[in-house]
Amino acid sequence: MSALTRQQLLSYALPALPLAIPTVGLYILLPTWYVEQWGLSLGLVAVLLMLARLSDLVSDPFIGHWLDRGSPCRYRRFILLGGILCIPGLWLLVLPLQGLAAISLLLGSVVLYLGWTLVQVPYLSWLAALSGDSHQRARAASWREGLTLAGLLISAVMPALGLMTGLETGNVLLVMALLTLVLGGLALAWLLRSTPLPAVDDAQPVAIRLSSLMRNRPARILLGSWFFNGIGNGIPAVLFPLFITTTLAGTESDRGLLILIYFGAAVLSLPAWLALSRHFDKVDLWRTAMTLSILAFLPATLLGAGDLLLFIPICILTGLMLGADLALPHAMQAEVCDWDRFRFRRQQRGLLFACWNAANKLALALAALLGFGLLQLTQWLLTDDQSAQSLALIYAGLPCVFKAIAVVRLRNYPLRQARSAMLHRRLQQIDGVPHVD
Repeated sequence: MSALTRQQLLSYALPALPLAIPTVGLYILLPTWYVEQWGLSLGLVAVLLMLARLSDLVSDPFIGHWLDRGSPCRYRRFILLGGILCIPGLWLLVLPLQGLAAISLLLGSVVLYLGWTLVQVPYLSWLAALSGDSHQRARAASWREGLTLAGLLISAVMPALGLMTGLETGNVLLVMALLTLVLGGLALAWLLRSTPLPAVDDAQPVAIRLSSLMRNRPARILLGSWFFNGIGNGIPAVLFPLFITTTLAGTESDRGLLILIYFGAAVLSLPAWLALSRHFDKVDLWRTAMTLSILAFLPATLLGAGDLLLFIPICILTGLMLGADLALPHAMQAEVCDWDRFRFRRQQRGLLFACWNAANKLALALAALLGFGLLQLTQWLLTDDQSAQSLALIYAGLPCVFKAIAVVRLRNYPLRQARSAMLHRRLQQIDGVPHVD
């Protein structure tokens, strides 16, 4: 199997950069902005985001199913339609209607999530079609996630620079949205023009296909671990701004600096995780990274006002482990697509990646509900000093529990490196493609 060229890797991975630019703003800063700027309660924001995520959750399997059973041109059509829907969704979120902040948050999130799904599901599932070789997929995933992190760094820098120069948060978010739409349109156009469309298969009804996924043991285990790890990553994300200013007594500029440190460490770690994946099993590497992340993050539960400097090494260490979260599971998901194709003799990568996408969305929704909901409860029941300490426990302690569950679920994961390589060779024989070491 020939190696992917740099041009192939770049054309596939480049859209990840602009698509990631609004991420920090939308997932980390926006919920707190609606609380601080527009007067919504923590509980209301949590419920609205949960409702938006649930509406989005329903669409994922159907979009994946339609992607698999239709013409390959549906990849282009879905991405184009999704990009169009993202425009009003982003606009409504960063420029909420006067006096209708709650409705703007809910409606804008629903429209944006639907558009994002129409882009994300075909884009992620494309990975499995780039190459049949596990290492080449890991390379492509690392390129994509590296550019994702570059976009996240831009997303972290822009709010910090904007606030330092006197721009309001809403204007900063608007600039980020416009930059995303312009650069994203150009990058996706190059992807659709230069990357061959994946092959599709005649699919059975979605209910039958979903039931077959339940018989796919590697998919079930990986999905569960992906879900619990997503909650573990989501809770600190939504509570990060409040943790910095309330527990550590930091400023808004401190938020931006710490986000830069965290994602910068993740970017630097990606080449190392890719190199390690050539010599060690991806499952063992991912479990090790999650375990080290737990050990590095637990001390944050003990921090308080004035401990901002002590939080920096925690950001660095957990950021280094984030690189594994971003590079390894996606390559493992592509290997599960191979196993599913070998076991059931049909191609349903779109549905598989849609289910993983849906699990991640549900995890983020539950993370927001748990994080904001528990914090709201502590504000009702505890004093201000007790609330600050409880925020540290919710922010850093609770995610470690979910990450530990993710680690345990992977202990009996059956699709190891050697077996995945064997499946790849068998599929090449079925397809009549000669194997090249």
